Amino acid sequence: MASTVKLLSALALTFSVSGAALAEDLVGDATKGEKVFKKCQACHTVEEGGPNRVGPNLYGFMNRGIATAAGYNYSAGMKEYAATGAKWDEATLFKYVEKPKALVPKTNMSFPGLKKPEDRKDLLAYLEAATGYKK
Repeated sequence: MASTVKLLSALALTFSVSGAALAEDLVGDATKGEKVFKKCQACHTVEEGGPNRVGPNLYGFMNRGIATAAGYNYSAGMKEYAATGAKWDEATLFKYVEKPKALVPKTNMSFPGLKKPEDRKDLLAYLEAATGYKK
């Protein structure tokens, strides 16, 4: 467990250092992102006060600590990743939605990921608009 936390801490540091440069490249189209989000909406809601489903409600999640949505029971793998101090920022989310189990190997999230960078950029733009994120 300690070695896993060290590995995840190193990954979190890597993403936070490279995050600023990456964020400049993450400009997407929120309208297209809303369409991409249809792949997510069976498990997630985005409106303020919305319910948790199979996955947590995403309102207000940007720049919030990982695994911190009230009332949601996170997997052990996501709690382990959260212990690294990582936050949901643009760089982390961009990497996570590419292939969730690559970033958080023990996550319960069964979503296979979004391979196309443009889809991920568009999804980020939509989520930022829909979840009350203010840069």
